[in-house]
Amino acid sequence: MHRAGPLPGLSELMAEVSLTLAACTRPAEGAPLGGDLYDVVRAPAGPRLVLGDVKGHGPAAAPLAEAVRTAFRQAAATEEDPARLARVLDARLAPALGPEDFVSLLVVDLRPDEIHVVNCGHPPPLRIGRRITPLVLPHASPPLGLNPDPCVRRVQLRPDQRLLLHTDGLTEARDAEGACFPLDRRALAALTAPTLDEAIDRLLGLLHRHTGHSVPADDLTVLLLQQRGVAAADRVGGGLGGQSRELPNRRR
Repeated sequence: MHRAGPLPGLSELMAEVSLTLAACTRPAEGAPLGGDLYDVVRAPAGPRLVLGDVKGHGPAAAPLAEAVRTAFRQAAATEEDPARLARVLDARLAPALGPEDFVSLLVVDLRPDEIHVVNCGHPPPLRIGRRITPLVLPHASPPLGLNPDPCVRRVQLRPDQRLLLHTDGLTEARDAEGACFPLDRRALAALTAPTLDEAIDRLLGLLHRHTGHSVPADDLTVLLLQQRGVAAADRVGGGLGGQSRELPNRRR
């Protein structure tokens, strides 16, 4: 495991929308590179984040992951609509995708008052509060390479909540009996640690104990966000209760 290095200009971009982000990436089998990718760029309406997972893992999957990141950087800064951006990426990547290749992808537009999520075949974001709530889209889109048809989900994130984005290296990690890693009360307790970095470290500690392996069999990336400057009384898991207000979903 290693903490993902800061992306250029990330702190400034996140400060524009009063959010803070911690990230950790862990390629499969101890390799230096793998098939997961994430990036944040300035889009027309503010910071735009991508988290992707290409078919395969480890060094063999790294070139396609880099191609996705490059295509995102080229298109994300000028395309206003995040759902249309996913279709643009699908078209641009078509020459690089073999007949059995695909890329699961989240595009997340970060704004001061709400977050817009586009999901193309990726594990859903998880809202962390008094419980772990998957933000599942009512209309599921296939991954890139398999005719994606994405829509946009608009949600709000309160000061007492966090947002976890992850690749399937988290939820599909298995123990000796073949059981997947559970998002249970222990995971919730880990994810509500006082700081984002502590939360990620505790979550991956649980994952290591679950699998019994310090070197993962699959690539893993986790990103954790919350509002900047959250007071102690309003930390995740305490303070305000209830559910955050959902805004209407929009097909694009």
